[in-house]
Amino acid sequence: MRRDLLPEFPALEKYLYLNTASIGLVPKRTIEAMVEFSERVMSDGAAFLDEEMEAEVFEGLRKALSKLLGCDTDEVAVFNSVTEALSSIALALGRGGRILSTEVEFPSVVYPWVRIGKEKGWTVELVEAEDHLIDENEFLSKIKDGVRAVCISHVEFLTGQRFDLKAIAERAHEVGALLIVDGIQAAGCIPVDVRELDVDVYIAGGYKWLLGPMGAAFAYVRNELLDELEPGIVGWRSVEDMWSLGIEIKYARGARKFEYGTSDYGSKVGLARSIEYLLELGIDSIHEQDMRVSSEFMDELSQLGELKIVTPGDRGRRGPIVTIEGRGLDRSLKREGSGRKLVVSIRRGLLRFSFHFYNDEEDAMEAAERVKKAIRESKS
Repeated sequence: MRRDLLPEFPALEKYLYLNTASIGLVPKRTIEAMVEFSERVMSDGAAFLDEEMEAEVFEGLRKALSKLLGCDTDEVAVFNSVTEALSSIALALGRGGRILSTEVEFPSVVYPWVRIGKEKGWTVELVEAEDHLIDENEFLSKIKDGVRAVCISHVEFLTGQRFDLKAIAERAHEVGALLIVDGIQAAGCIPVDVRELDVDVYIAGGYKWLLGPMGAAFAYVRNELLDELEPGIVGWRSVEDMWSLGIEIKYARGARKFEYGTSDYGSKVGLARSIEYLLELGIDSIHEQDMRVSSEFMDELSQLGELKIVTPGDRGRRGPIVTIEGRGLDRSLKREGSGRKLVVSIRRGLLRFSFHFYNDEEDAMEAAERVKKAIRESKS
């Protein structure tokens, strides 16, 4: 474990925590900031959370996100969840055309297009996977005239497969389609420069690799699109002068028009604090460690010929997720012994291990030994 990080992540002493792809551990500094903020709101009400403080909460997070993503603050909208953000963007698109995604996406990436598509006249095409992975060349070949939008994850939740967004964006734009990306399994562990990637929309939530709380998410919307997209969900925060409380809709500038109402302000304070912490550490450094440690784990498992690793071996084609076929191993792996409790995920019958910067080589080797032991026990 990273003993130097125990002051921020004391849970590392109790758990062999390899489950950031599910929920990230929140640093102590973030928890303290959220507790302090929430206590002030609940004890002092509007004497603390006045109009100026409310604006500061959103703008503070917006500034942190613009640094993380390499974009302008006006291109960032703050949401409560990825599902909410994606649904609002989907509602903002025009009528007709095909929506292209994959059959291995997380349901929230596909459901909005299916539901809203019934009224918008869209057809949703899902590219099939082989052994849980998408052939990227095949996917690119499906981006043809008539495709309205391509919606795909930067890193797949199940296998950790990482897509070449720049190549997908280039092809999508050739046929006049938008590229809309779910980055919840990438932001915080992979450097993201939305301009370099040339994506149109990049959405992520804060409670995984960004180590924030639940209840905070965001969407980057390319500046050139903001005038043509009308928010699918509107409310008192959507307008230019929200405190006028009038009934005329004159949208706020930039992506702010996608923000619509009162939310959990404490979660926004927390996400901003966590992003500032990650930026201090450096996303490039975090990415290098995450990939190095997860690679050591994968290399150790690859020596077990009887074990199938689903995740691509090429570091450029995956995030810090390692997924294996491990039917029958999960009970042994999760059994508490004299050491730390191993925390991993089971998704669609597969075992998923996810490594973040608070994990080190010691964690990788210990997890590999536990897998080996579980295999021996399954044979006895």
